[in-house]
Amino acid sequence: MRVVGYVRESFGPEDSDPAFVQGEAIRSWVRSTGHNLIAVCQDVRQEGHGLGREGYQALLGIVAGQGADGVVVPSLSSLSPDLMTQEITIWDLRRRGVTVLSIEDADQQLLLAPTKERQLMRDVLARLQEYYEWARPMMEAEDEDEDADDRGDEVVVELIPASDA
Repeated sequence: MRVVGYVRESFGPEDSDPAFVQGEAIRSWVRSTGHNLIAVCQDVRQEGHGLGREGYQALLGIVAGQGADGVVVPSLSSLSPDLMTQEITIWDLRRRGVTVLSIEDADQQLLLAPTKERQLMRDVLARLQEYYEWARPMMEAEDEDEDADDRGDEVVVELIPASDA
C-alpha cells in the first residue's frame, strides 16, 4: 500500500516527540509492515509562529492527486489532541478514499473498533454526509440564484394549518 506519513508537533515541547522522531518511527513501521512510504508531511513548531496546518494541507494535496492509498500517523493525537477533531479528520480522509493507519496498536484498534463515543461521532458524520448528498442539488441551485441577476421572479408559498390539511 502506498502511504503518506503525517507528523505534527504539539504546542508544548513536552507534549510529544519532535517531528524528526515521529517521522523515524513512521519509517521504521513502514519497513516492518511492507508498505511503500511516498512522503512524510509535517507540521512543526517554529519560533515566533503558531503551529499551522501546512503539512496537513500538503498531505491532502497528495491524497487529491491519488498518490496515496493510506495515511499513517504515529498516533491519532497527531491528527489533533481533540477527540472530535480526530474523528472529523479520520472521516474526511476516509471520504477521500484513503485508509487511516496508526503505528500505535491501541490507536489502530480504535480505528477498527471505535469506542461508543467515537462510534456516535462517526454515525453523526455519516448522516451529515448523506444529508449533503441529497441536499447538494438544492444548495447549488440556491447559489446559482444568488449569482443570477434579479429577474423579479416571485415564489408564492401558501401555508395551510394542519387542521385544514
